[in-house]
Amino acid sequence: MTFSNGKKRTFQPGVYCPLITPFTKDSGNVDYDAFRSQVLRLAREGMGLVIHGTNGEAAHLSTEERLEMVKVARDALDSNLFTDVPLLVGTGVGSARETITLTKQVAEVGADAAIVIAPGYFSFAIGKDRKALKEFFTIVFDESPIPIMIYNFPGAASGIDLDSDTLIELSEHPNCFGVKLTCAGIGKGQRVGIHTSSSTYKARHPSKQQFLVLPGFSDYLLPAVLARQHGCITGTGNVFPKLIVTLYNAVADFVADPTAEKLARATELQDVVTEADWVIVKAGISGTKYALDKFIQPGLGGVTRSPLPAVDEGVKAMVDKFLVRAVSLENSLY
Repeated sequence: MTFSNGKKRTFQPGVYCPLITPFTKDSGNVDYDAFRSQVLRLAREGMGLVIHGTNGEAAHLSTEERLEMVKVARDALDSNLFTDVPLLVGTGVGSARETITLTKQVAEVGADAAIVIAPGYFSFAIGKDRKALKEFFTIVFDESPIPIMIYNFPGAASGIDLDSDTLIELSEHPNCFGVKLTCAGIGKGQRVGIHTSSSTYKARHPSKQQFLVLPGFSDYLLPAVLARQHGCITGTGNVFPKLIVTLYNAVADFVADPTAEKLARATELQDVVTEADWVIVKAGISGTKYALDKFIQPGLGGVTRSPLPAVDEGVKAMVDKFLVRAVSLENSLY
């Protein structure tokens, strides 16, 4: 996406958050005011924005809701002097045709790039068919008006797990600019990072923005960056944006000047984030929303849509007990 002055928004190494979608308890509708508040809260802390990811319950949204949320996010950013903050929007649905249609629609209302997951409904037919999977992504790359990031999440794609060979082949497409790895494959990420950071790759793609390899968790951000990856996309960022941005900056500082003191600082922060990330993963989307309402602002998280269950008392107790350390550190950073 390009500004009126010709400036193009691009995605840089760093940390990104797949925003939750707050639904109101009474009507179950999207709470656009709460969503707008969360967009601005994360942008102010330097957290990159991903809309309509797994944490955003994209599968539970109508096309009209998806488009309206992109409009609200773009307006919130532009109206508050965050005009240079790009929006990465999830558009992966059941077929290449509908994925392309949705990608074109979100591009028209403010998306700068899209993130696309492998279509999982027919995983029994295509899950092991590398040719079919590569054809799906290539068709989307070819037809999309905006750059595409591949979203590799076997848990949300009926077990489809793209290997590094497939990802490396797809990375050669000029309209593919990155991959999110919610498969905890640090070696996979390093192999893709080696390929896409090579001088020969860059020579083949002189006009392409940096190819980003981003783990889908923040609990191994430090080792991932040391393994040629570029940050992360983490749902834990919904609750702890300042802490995770601070961790990323500490890791980048260590990489630039690898002293024992800087490594100790990055490791100390990683310890806290790793603990918090595991709590959030176990708490799930409903638990993340509960944490937002409890620790940040009532109503900011809202409720989930069926079939996701409401947060139960056991999850609440876990969040209350085991996020204390991270909440304290997050608050101390302001």
